[in-house]
Amino acid sequence: MMEKKSHRIRKKDYCRVLVTETLPYETPIIFSNEGLYEKVVNTNFNNPILKILLDNLIFGKDEKKTKVCIPYLYKIKKNSSEFRRLALIHPNSQWRIKKFYEKYENLLLYHCAHSPASIRAPHKVAGSFFSKGSLENLNQYKNKSISLLPLDELTRHSPTFFSYRGYDRLYKFFESKDYFKLEKRYEIMLTLDVSKCFDSIYTHTMSWAVKDKEFSKKNISEATFASEFDKLMQNANHGETNGIVIGPEVSRVFAEILFQEIDMKSILRLKENKLNFGCNYDFRRYVDDVFIFANKKEDAQQVYKTYADIMLSFNLHQNNAKSITLTRPFITNKSRLIHAINIEVNIFMEKFLDANEGFEKLTPKNIHSTWKLTRSFIESIKSLCSYNQANYDEVASYLISVLTERVKKIVAVKEIINPKEEQGVYKDALFVLLDIFYFLYEISPSISASYKLCTSLVLIIRFTKKHLPMLENTMAHRIYELTESLFTKQHVNNQFTIDGFIPLELLNIILATRELGKNYLIPQTSLESLFQEKLGDTYFGITTCLFYIKDESSYTDLRKIILEKADKKLSDLSDIQVNSEKTYLLLDLLSCPYIPEKKKKSWINETFKALGETKPKTSDITTFLQASQNSYALVNWNTDVDLLNSLEKKELKQVY
Repeated sequence: MMEKKSHRIRKKDYCRVLVTETLPYETPIIFSNEGLYEKVVNTNFNNPILKILLDNLIFGKDEKKTKVCIPYLYKIKKNSSEFRRLALIHPNSQWRIKKFYEKYENLLLYHCAHSPASIRAPHKVAGSFFSKGSLENLNQYKNKSISLLPLDELTRHSPTFFSYRGYDRLYKFFESKDYFKLEKRYEIMLTLDVSKCFDSIYTHTMSWAVKDKEFSKKNISEATFASEFDKLMQNANHGETNGIVIGPEVSRVFAEILFQEIDMKSILRLKENKLNFGCNYDFRRYVDDVFIFANKKEDAQQVYKTYADIMLSFNLHQNNAKSITLTRPFITNKSRLIHAINIEVNIFMEKFLDANEGFEKLTPKNIHSTWKLTRSFIESIKSLCSYNQANYDEVASYLISVLTERVKKIVAVKEIINPKEEQGVYKDALFVLLDIFYFLYEISPSISASYKLCTSLVLIIRFTKKHLPMLENTMAHRIYELTESLFTKQHVNNQFTIDGFIPLELLNIILATRELGKNYLIPQTSLESLFQEKLGDTYFGITTCLFYIKDESSYTDLRKIILEKADKKLSDLSDIQVNSEKTYLLLDLLSCPYIPEKKKKSWINETFKALGETKPKTSDITTFLQASQNSYALVNWNTDVDLLNSLEKKELKQVY
């Protein structure tokens, strides 16, 4: 079995809050906060332009004036018919969150330590963490042209600022001893779903949770932990009190404190009604998912009604339509389906892969017909979904994740693969997996699945170049064909009628296929159809497009279109101190090597004018732009940037 590695963390490095607590998980694979982290940790005060930009856009020039910032809101696919709205908050809001953690880390932990029902809550400041190392063991496929920065060692694995008690993923609870003990003790399980939880949270309820509601109303002007947390979340969300930003870990911590109080009030009220926690009933809560256990249906219903009523006092509502009641055995259609799929995957893999070295390495066997093997597996998945009355949304992402782990074991080759016949066996096995990957991904794309598929694509491309050189073009052509099909389907099923929608699941695959090289670039006309409209007017659209097309001459017309869109976006910088999208776009484009220097100088002058700063010297601008060639803010434009490192960090910061 793969060993977990322990990594030490500097506890007092509060700047790592910017890496762990303030960003959504679902972002393009080229996007991270590591460049921003490096800038604030290693502030170069000898660079006057950088200092002024940091003071105004990140640190906040006037600390006493709390800015109300406008987050960059975007939507992603939740499933085949629903969307989720996420928020990328302003760098200044992120910095204020860092300072809040630094000031109140102990109180944050204290207020997350009350509920015996919570199964995911901050427990202590993380001093170390474990990584499973599934990509660390594939270092032969990482680019050696760039050495890892010291900060990368600090940030590339660290998943959260706090270490957590309980479970980092909900499925681990259902596999735990605690869950089996609950099933052994209780006959009934009832689920409670909170309707639009984060959208419904009223920020002032933080004071109600930390202090009594009446006390909070009488002492509303008192500067306290609760009121500061309340104001922090408001200011990150354009001053809104109804709803908190969705995506950052800090929002889950905010919600956890509220729900801890709801847990405790529910337990106390039920005790007054002669129902004792751990005796007549139990419940477990994972963020906003509540699982109630009892032996009597009326007891379970009483717990449900009580919990829902306490939630109502916090302006939160249950979604009765999503409530499920199970009697022993506690198994849902989905869990039964996943169990059956695991069996089917193992049977399928044994048909064309041999396990070696304690199942850490897989060696392909001869395949008589790749199409028949592919078709038989897809048919079996179809049958299982049909039998369990489930759709592909419930299994596609999981299957892509499982198959990606198999790809990692296939490419874990150290020796040279010499015979032409043996190389062909590897090619056939990877073709089968690629066909299945793209089938599942086309019918049910998701962001988490995109990270897994991107990992597989990068590994397969690099493995082929290194170990199957005779088949490099064959493999590249197959991946290109499959991606082109995906691209066409996505365009046909255009969802840009949804305001603010960013097709990250498509953008990530496009970025990963850049690994194929210049001979397999997506045609300019295809990219224009994607970026020329609404997507090209957005921060993620502009930066993704520029990263892909780089300075390739075949994209001259598209580059002109994108630069015009970027210039239009930055034509009015009067709100640069509060507008998240403009701030991120400006910071990234100032270090982008594909932007004319004349345009960068113009943006710098306009920014200083908007900030009320003295016009910068030409020599200072030149020095700043030269230094920017070796640094970045969010998108690392370096031509040798390794997507595999970025994907490794995504794997360790999985959303829950």
